[in-house]
Amino acid sequence: EIFYEGKKILPHVLELSFGVDRNVWMLLDLFYSVGKEGSMFKFPPTLSPIKVAIFPLVKRPDFEKIAQEIFQDLKKMFSVVYDKSGSIGRRYARNDETGTFFCITIDDDSLKKKDVTVRVRDSGKQARIKIKNLKESLRKAIDEGENILKFGEIVNTRKKQP
Repeated sequence: EIFYEGKKILPHVLELSFGVDRNVWMLLDLFYSVGKEGSMFKFPPTLSPIKVAIFPLVKRPDFEKIAQEIFQDLKKMFSVVYDKSGSIGRRYARNDETGTFFCITIDDDSLKKKDVTVRVRDSGKQARIKIKNLKESLRKAIDEGENILKFGEIVNTRKKQP
């Protein structure tokens, strides 16, 4: 035990000389989470191996065109995946499991209003953000730690049961 800033603490030591497995176990211990929604990696945005996932809500050429344009633009700056298979809930779950921090959904409003829904992995909260502001909003959220929700209009996409 040592005294640090007036407190008695027990230092922890991470031994790196025995291979990569200890580092992997340490990362699993720190960031792996199991909750009511299932299992996920809760990497901070800067450590997340995949920063953004892009989903057209349905397989329609107009949705896919916008999704592909956003994908091509964002992949220049971030590690991004494009996924159009399965229900939107399954796509969210798959990306939660891999630690993807933000999921972007293209829907009917995206065509009309030129905005997208951005979902935050840890809270499930979502905001509508204009496509023209998307790259800069994501950069500020990932690189500077700003809350992505402040860059758009917060929306509730879960319908309440009667």
